[in-house]
Amino acid sequence: MKVLQINAVYGQGSTGVIVKDIDEALQENGYKSFVAYANCNTIPNNGFKIGNKIDHKVHGMLTRTLGKQAYSSVLSTNKLLRYIDIINPDVIHLHNLHSNYINLNMLLKYIIKNDIKTVITLHDCWFFTGKCFHYIADQCTKWQTECNTCPRLKKDVPSWFFDQTSKVFNDKKRYFELISDLVVVGVSNWISNEAKKSFFKDKEIATIHNGVDTVIFKPMESNFRKKNNIEDKFVILGMANKWLLPNNNPSLKYISNNLGENYVLVLVGCSEAEKHNLPANVIGLGYVNNKEELARIYSMADVFVNTTWEDSFPTVNIESISCGTPVITFDSCGSPEAIDKDTGLIVPQGNYKQLWKAIMEIKQKGKHYYQQRCVEYGREKYNKNDRYTDYILLYEEICNRDRMREKN
Repeated sequence: MKVLQINAVYGQGSTGVIVKDIDEALQENGYKSFVAYANCNTIPNNGFKIGNKIDHKVHGMLTRTLGKQAYSSVLSTNKLLRYIDIINPDVIHLHNLHSNYINLNMLLKYIIKNDIKTVITLHDCWFFTGKCFHYIADQCTKWQTECNTCPRLKKDVPSWFFDQTSKVFNDKKRYFELISDLVVVGVSNWISNEAKKSFFKDKEIATIHNGVDTVIFKPMESNFRKKNNIEDKFVILGMANKWLLPNNNPSLKYISNNLGENYVLVLVGCSEAEKHNLPANVIGLGYVNNKEELARIYSMADVFVNTTWEDSFPTVNIESISCGTPVITFDSCGSPEAIDKDTGLIVPQGNYKQLWKAIMEIKQKGKHYYQQRCVEYGREKYNKNDRYTDYILLYEEICNRDRMREKN
C-alpha cells in the first residue's frame, strides 16, 4: 500500500506534526509513505516540495486580489501531478490546502480522472466553505446551502476587492462530489457533525481525534516557578494567541483585575511588543518550540485555561491533560471534547465571570484532585501511536474494498 499525504507543512505546527507522525507510523508498519508539502523544518527523504517562496507570495497576493484561495500555483501543481504519476499512490490524504501553495481544482480533477482513493482530514472548516476556516464567531450558516456575501470577507486571509465565495463553494462542491471513493475525517465529533450538514453529507464521515506524544507530554520536573519567583503562587497557564484576541479583551481584563498576590497568569507565545503591553500581574513568554520545555511549563501550572472561540480540536488541551494539568475551556467548537469532570471544566463562551469561578473551583479542589486521572486519560485516549494507527486501519480498509467487491 502506498499513501501520499499533502499538507502545507511537514514536521512543524500542529498539522505538520500530525503528517510526520502518520508518515512515520506508515513506514514503521512496512508501508510506502510519501509526503508533499510547501514548507518543512526537517526534509523527509520521501518528500516532494511544492513550489517556492516566490510562488507562495504571488499566490498569496492573487488570493487577496482575486478573492479566490487555492486557484493559483499552476506550474507548481503541474509538477506535483507529475510526481503523483511517478509514485502512483493507492491513497491520497489531503490535510491543509489553504496556505497559498497549491491549485485545488487541478488536484481534484486529477484525483477524479485517475479514480484515486482519497481521505480528507478536517483540521478546520475550509474544505466545505467558500472561504473561511471557521464561522462560529460570525454565526454564519450559509455554507450549509451556498456561500455568498461572506461576513468574513475582510478577515483571516482578506479578499480586497471581490466576493468569490459562491464560485469557490460551488467548485469545491462539484469536484468533491465527483470523487467516487472519498472518506472525510473530522479531528473532533463537533467538526464531523458540521460536515454532515455540508455538501459532504452523502460521503462517508468518520472521527479520528488528534494525538500527542505521551512519552514527552507527561508530568515533568520544572524550575520555572523558582526562576520566575512564583513558587508559592497559583499559576494559570494560557496561550497568548487565544488570550490576546480582541474577543477576549474582557476576559483578560476581568481575570487580571481579580488576580490577587497569590495568583499569576502566564501566557505562552507572546511577541516582544505583546509582552510590554500585558498587565503587570501577567507573565508573557515567547514562543516555545521545544516540546520538552513546553511539557515542563504545562507540568508546573495549576490549570491550563484555553479561551479559544474557534478550534476544531485544540492539541494544547490534550498536551496539558497528558502532563497532569486540568483544563478550563469555553464551550465552543471541538475544544470541550477532551474535558470531563475528571480533567477540567467547561464554561459558556466568553463568560469571564464563569471563567473566574471555574478557576476558583480548580484551586479549591487542588491540582492533585485531577492530576492522576488527567495523565491516565491522556494515555488512554490521545496517545499518538494509537490515534495515527487509526488512519492506517482506515487506509487498509479503503484499499481492501476493491478486493471485497471482486469477491462478491
